[in-house]
Amino acid sequence: VVEYEISVGRILEDDLIIFADGHDTLLQRPLVELVAAYERWPGSPYLISGEKNCWPWPHSHESHGKWDPGMAVDPNTTFQVHKWLQLSAVEFCRAIPEKGPYRYPNIGLSMGPASRVLEVLRRNNRIVLDEDVNDQGAMWLVIIRHAEELNIEIDQRAEVFLNMLQYEEGELEREPCVEDYFKASGGVEVDPEFVTTAAQDYCPAGTDLSDEVSCRLAADRLGLRWAGTFDGHSDHRRCLHAMDGRDVVYFNAASPAVSAPTPPNPFYRSLCKASSATRRANVPPRNLLTGTTPAMVHFNGPSHEDEVWPTCYYAWTQEFRAVDKGHAFFDVDHNMLLSSDFLCDYSFYRIRDFHAHPLHAGMLEYLKRFYQLPVDPGLLAWRGNVSAVDATRLGREDDLHANSPHLHAALTAGHGAGADL
Repeated sequence: VVEYEISVGRILEDDLIIFADGHDTLLQRPLVELVAAYERWPGSPYLISGEKNCWPWPHSHESHGKWDPGMAVDPNTTFQVHKWLQLSAVEFCRAIPEKGPYRYPNIGLSMGPASRVLEVLRRNNRIVLDEDVNDQGAMWLVIIRHAEELNIEIDQRAEVFLNMLQYEEGELEREPCVEDYFKASGGVEVDPEFVTTAAQDYCPAGTDLSDEVSCRLAADRLGLRWAGTFDGHSDHRRCLHAMDGRDVVYFNAASPAVSAPTPPNPFYRSLCKASSATRRANVPPRNLLTGTTPAMVHFNGPSHEDEVWPTCYYAWTQEFRAVDKGHAFFDVDHNMLLSSDFLCDYSFYRIRDFHAHPLHAGMLEYLKRFYQLPVDPGLLAWRGNVSAVDATRLGREDDLHANSPHLHAALTAGHGAGADL
């Protein structure tokens, strides 16, 4: 899908993409703070989350983790790194230099510029197909072989992403997910004085940075590169961050009276003074191992198999859920906005199990009608011809939830056998 969107110009190759697992990943800080944390890494890397456990490789030392479910790669297998180097399976856990407590890569969360993410995934999928290893093992091979070329970094200090596998009590400032998991805070964690807006937004009233000195200071505080001042009539006003490949901050010295009344460039955002409008009331706990507060949490492996994930789901729901606010996301397959107000509404049922999420009849009817909508024909043609990322042997749409006839019928409505169910 992303390849196609780039080909038709709706996504730029330098646009940031977050690649995340499904319902076991939760966002706990605003996206602007996630991006600010990512942008502290130089060179716009492909940043992959780190975990404490070395998997799927055989553990040869207790430092390689406590979770080894018996699905590891055969220890007698040898992998070619390049023509001068081979590694046996038992050597992989020692191959990653240790820079923090979350040493080992986990494919469940990653991000980077669209072109870099796609190239990493192309190589990952090629390894899955050619070398008989799962996607997690394949990502290790991509890192070992191509980390320098593709600027791949592992978030070993949980600056952006936190994997909960092997979490131990006391590692977070507050336990997941106690009643006050999100606790009152008086300021913005990225920086107490400055914030950024979303793309193509101006600052809220009264929060503009009105001179070069304050704009340059804000850029420095937020970890952004300063590029200078210009006189841009009819351009984005005041202090702006150009996210169109330059990734730099400018100050527009032209009077606001001659600047554009609405932001003219979808790839610019504003740097602003923090205010009561931009400060958040509550923040999640700090990671006491690293002093960081990651933006996304992944309940990977068996870390979601007990009652913790359901309590966290409801802690997040209580903190963030709001209806009738116009919340929506853009579905690129169908070129339309989808309201998220009711898609994940479990107010009618108390979730007790990570694996069992009932759907009410209204949701089934929604899914049935949604899957009958026509998909962009250009996207269908693209997927069928040139998408290397789409080359996978992990399943077909017609097999989705085959053991649940009602849900299977909704998800396969409008194509194949599912249309007749």
